[in-house]
Amino acid sequence: MEYLQVGGLSVRYDDVGSGEAVLLIHGLGGSIESWINNTGELAKSLRVIAVDLPGFGLSDKPNMSYTIKFYWEFITRFVKILKLEKVSMVGSSLGGHVAAEVAINQPELVKRLVMISPPGALPRSFKGTPALMRYSKVISAKSVQQVRKALTAVDNKPVDYSYAQIVYQKMSMPGAREAFLSAFLGSAKAPRLNSRLHKIKAPALLLWGKEDLMIPVRFAEPFVRMKNCRIVMLEGCGHRPHVDRPGLFNKLVVDYLSELAL
Repeated sequence: MEYLQVGGLSVRYDDVGSGEAVLLIHGLGGSIESWINNTGELAKSLRVIAVDLPGFGLSDKPNMSYTIKFYWEFITRFVKILKLEKVSMVGSSLGGHVAAEVAINQPELVKRLVMISPPGALPRSFKGTPALMRYSKVISAKSVQQVRKALTAVDNKPVDYSYAQIVYQKMSMPGAREAFLSAFLGSAKAPRLNSRLHKIKAPALLLWGKEDLMIPVRFAEPFVRMKNCRIVMLEGCGHRPHVDRPGLFNKLVVDYLSELAL
């Protein structure tokens, strides 16, 4: 693990493997550890860079407004500081929304785009699902068990105690709960992607778990109209296919990036 100063903030990141660079961007409440079942396998054939977004993981958590605009501008600076001329981006949930905005606003930086259940194209009428409300309870959890209960309730899938412990430790850090809530509201209030998806010129892969209760698969519909977007619905997966079926997820990502590299 390494640390980098980006826009005055200390940011933790991981940089492993060699070859074509791939940037992993976690979702709301996530961290580098969100990719614990993916980084090693992907790094066998790729240079894998995973980052703790400001407000999460072990990166700084100042008292500020964590908007989608702040995050895509942060990723832009991060990529430039690492001198990555063009990088493929893999974003989960909020991270997928952020990656899409980078692809729209800084197209010269994005080689390929992989989005996992991104919330950015939700209709304005969307007020959240029961699963999303259950997940938000992690900010008020008083123990590892309560965190595990909240995470398990998201997709009705058991969560490892060790991962729940990591989440609890991160959420117990000063400023973490405030950052979570700010990022949650920032995502909800962000400009929708729907009318701007055609601006994404990078080849895109959209992955969505068929059993996603947090952001149901029906909300993938706007992406169907993207000319350069391949869509894969994954059975047996909820909101985090890279956690539910890591072997399949890793193969899909590696195969997709390898195919386009030919």
